[in-house]
Amino acid sequence: MMPANQKLCCHTATLFLVLKLVCAQFEDLGYLLGYPDPEQDQYTSLALSLDTPRIHLRLAGDKRKHNEGRVEVYYNGTWGTVCDDDFNIHAAQVICRELGYLEAVSWVASSKYGKGEGPIWFDNLHCTGKEKTLALCPSNGIGVSDCKHTEDVGVICSDRRIPGFKFVNTLPNHVTNLDVHVEDVRIRAILSSYRKQIPVTEGYVEVKDGGKWKQICNTEWTQFNSRVICGMFGFPGEKKHNARVYKLFAQRRKPTFWDFSVNCTGTEAHLSSCKLGPTPPTKSNESCSGGLPVVVSCVPGKAFTTSPMTGFRKSIRQEQALVRLRGGAITGEGRVEVLKNGEWGTICDDKWNLFSATVVCRELGFGTAKEALSGGQLGQGKH
Repeated sequence: MMPANQKLCCHTATLFLVLKLVCAQFEDLGYLLGYPDPEQDQYTSLALSLDTPRIHLRLAGDKRKHNEGRVEVYYNGTWGTVCDDDFNIHAAQVICRELGYLEAVSWVASSKYGKGEGPIWFDNLHCTGKEKTLALCPSNGIGVSDCKHTEDVGVICSDRRIPGFKFVNTLPNHVTNLDVHVEDVRIRAILSSYRKQIPVTEGYVEVKDGGKWKQICNTEWTQFNSRVICGMFGFPGEKKHNARVYKLFAQRRKPTFWDFSVNCTGTEAHLSSCKLGPTPPTKSNESCSGGLPVVVSCVPGKAFTTSPMTGFRKSIRQEQALVRLRGGAITGEGRVEVLKNGEWGTICDDKWNLFSATVVCRELGFGTAKEALSGGQLGQGKH
C-alpha cells in the first residue's frame, strides 16, 4: 500500500486579506458560478398536483457550511441519496431553490461529501432547472438506479435566500423535525472589548431564521455544541466566559430566541450537521423560560496569540512540532507530515476524511478542517 499525501485547508482565526489565511468568517468560497441570475425574486408557495411524489430534501455529509453538502432525499419513510450520473447544474438549481436558496453555484460528483446510506432515490436526472421540485424532473424513476454510494452527488448553493421563503412539510404528520434548516450562523460580540477584535472570539451564538438573527436558548447547551461553533469559525477550542455579565445584558435587552434546540457530538463541521429539534415546552409556554442566550468564548489556538494592536499576530513556537503541513500555497493547507524517530513522513489516505483532517487542524491551532483531499495533490513526500 503506497502512502499518499494529503491536502488540508483549515479554517483559521485571522483575516484572509491580512495574513492570507482561510477564514471562516470572511471566506470567499471561490466556486465558479454555474447558473444565470434567477428570474424569481419573491417566493411563492408550491402548488403540486396530487400525483406528484412528496419528497423532502436536505444537505448532509462532511460539509463545512449550511448551503452545501450531499443531496439526500426523504421518500417513502426513508432517507436516500442522488446518483451523479447525468447530473448537471440544472438539477442542482432545482435542488437549491427547493431548499430555499436563490440559485445553485456548483455541484460535485463521486461522494465528495462522504458516502450516504439507504436507497439511491434518483438516477439519470434530466432537469431543465425550472421544475418546482426534484420529483418533477425526468429520471429513471424513484428508486430505480444501478449506482453505488460512491457516486452520491453533492451541491453548493448560493448563501443568499429566496425572499420570504418558508419551508412547508408536505410529509405525513408522524414525520417530525424535517423542516429545521439553518440559514446562517454567527458569533455576535456583545461586550465592547470583543467588538474591537477581528475576528470575534466571544459573544452570542445567533442563527438566521426567516431573515432575522435569533439567539439560542442555553438550557440544553453543551460543551460539545460550543466546540462545533468555535471550530466553524477557525478556533480549535472553547473556554469559560463570565456568565454574570451576559446575564445582566440579557436582562436589559430581551432576546429573540430560535425555536430549536441543538445537540452536537463535537465532531460536526457545522451546526447544521448537528441534531436539531424543537425547544422543549415550558410551564409558561415561553421558548426559553428561565434560560439565557448561548454565549461561546473561543480559544485562538497555539498558532496565534492576541495582540493589543491588531487583535492577533502569528506566535513563535518554542516546542518541536510533531505534525506539519508542507507544499501548500497559503498557511493552513498542505501535505500532512508526521515526525517520528527524527524523520518526517507522510500519511496514507486510506479512510482519510474530514474528521481525520479536523484532528490535524486542531492540533496545529486551527479550527474545523475545511477540506480533506487525497492522492498526493500537493506532491509526494520523501518517505
